[in-house]
Amino acid sequence: MFLLVATVLLNVGCNRTSPNTSAAFSVEKYIVEDSIEFPEEALDPWMSDDMAYYLGVVDIPITENEELRDNIINWISSNLNENYQGDSQDVKAMVEFDRNDFLSLDNGTPQSRQQVFITMDEDNDRYVTYSQELYLYTGGAHGITLQSGASFNKTSGKRFSYSMFAEPQALTDLIQQSLKTQYFDVLMDGEDPSFDEVLFEETREDFPLPVTGPWIRNDSVIFAYQSYEIAPYALGIPQCGIPYKDIKGFLTEEGVSFFETAKKK
Repeated sequence: MFLLVATVLLNVGCNRTSPNTSAAFSVEKYIVEDSIEFPEEALDPWMSDDMAYYLGVVDIPITENEELRDNIINWISSNLNENYQGDSQDVKAMVEFDRNDFLSLDNGTPQSRQQVFITMDEDNDRYVTYSQELYLYTGGAHGITLQSGASFNKTSGKRFSYSMFAEPQALTDLIQQSLKTQYFDVLMDGEDPSFDEVLFEETREDFPLPVTGPWIRNDSVIFAYQSYEIAPYALGIPQCGIPYKDIKGFLTEEGVSFFETAKKK
């Protein structure tokens, strides 16, 4: 799946520009793909593969809005390697450091895989949304996939977050109902167990907000729970999108402006 996505990304032009020239925004796609072969003495008896593989695909923001660019780059950096100490604006160096660290003979392991996609998901005259998908395998029965996103105001550069809701915890009932209809009912296709039964017991008793912050896609707010956060690994990454009209009443004035700036012009 990830190689298929990479192929699609490679066929996309390296720069995508906003149709709104007053808020010009584009990206430079940067791709790093590499592997390393470990010596025989580094292999455990059960290992059948002496290779470690890395793929990084990152959209570097290009904009004259320095606040917007800096905030996007800071978010990109937070999704790469926390040990990076280089230039805080050099996204290419960040990706290369992540690659080198993962493929290091000292830190890496044979038969491991890391594939990370950090790409622009939506660009309009109000906000830019990025998405991130990471697959990591370092041994065991299966790897782990993480998904997240972030939306940034095109004028202020500020990231959309829980702070833009008057009472974030008040969202949990709406999120829970949206997850049931949009994700779990579709996934289970009418079969048992029920929505409540697939949730972890502690989740049923006190349904939490996602640890991953919300983002915006097509004027809906996306909430995503990572593997093991509210349900078993086999149920994937539960997520839902709540349309603006249904969530407007929970937003602060600043949150509303993410959606309505264009309407006021």
